[in-house]
Amino acid sequence: MAEQKKDYTYLDQIALQTEKWTELDKNEIQVMAFRTFFLYGESRNKKMIPTLFRMYEFLSANTSSEERTKLLTALSAIVRKKNPKAILALFPFIQVEEDGRIIRAASQFFVNLSVLSNKEFHSGTNILIELIKDAPADRNSAFIILGLTDIGNQKIDQMLQSVKQILSSEVISILYNHGVEL
Repeated sequence: MAEQKKDYTYLDQIALQTEKWTELDKNEIQVMAFRTFFLYGESRNKKMIPTLFRMYEFLSANTSSEERTKLLTALSAIVRKKNPKAILALFPFIQVEEDGRIIRAASQFFVNLSVLSNKEFHSGTNILIELIKDAPADRNSAFIILGLTDIGNQKIDQMLQSVKQILSSEVISILYNHGVEL
C-alpha cells in the first residue's frame, strides 16, 4: 500500500508564532523551516527576514549540522525543480549558519542556481560579493569566499580580488587555513 503524504500546512501558521516552536518535534521544525524559507525565496518579502533569521537560529539549536546540510540540499533541489527564481530561500544558510561547511555549500548552490534563475552566471556571485563587502570581518565571509573559490571559475576568482584589500585578518586566516590565498 502506498504511503500517504502528511499534510504540513498547519506549520505555516505556527511559523509566525515563535512561542509555539518549542512544541514541535524535530521533523516538524525542519519542515516548517523548509516551507518558510521557500516561501521567502518565492515572495522576497523583506518583512519575513527577522522571522527567517530567528527560525534559522532555532533550527540550528535543534538540529545537527548533518541534518541542516540535508535540508539545504533538499531546499536547493526543490528551488531548482519548482522555481529557480526562489534562490533567496538559501540566504539563512549563508547568513545565519555557524558551520562553515554549510555556508560554503550554500554559497555554491546559490551561485549555481542563479544561472537557472536569470541565465546570468555572475548575478549570484555579485550578490555574495556584496555580502562580503558589507561584512569583511565576519567569519561567514570567509566561508562564502571558500564556496566561491570551490566553483573553480576564473572570472569568479577575478571578481573576488575586489574584496581582497578589505578582509579582516581573521577572514584571511580562515582562508589561509583552508589553503586559499586571494
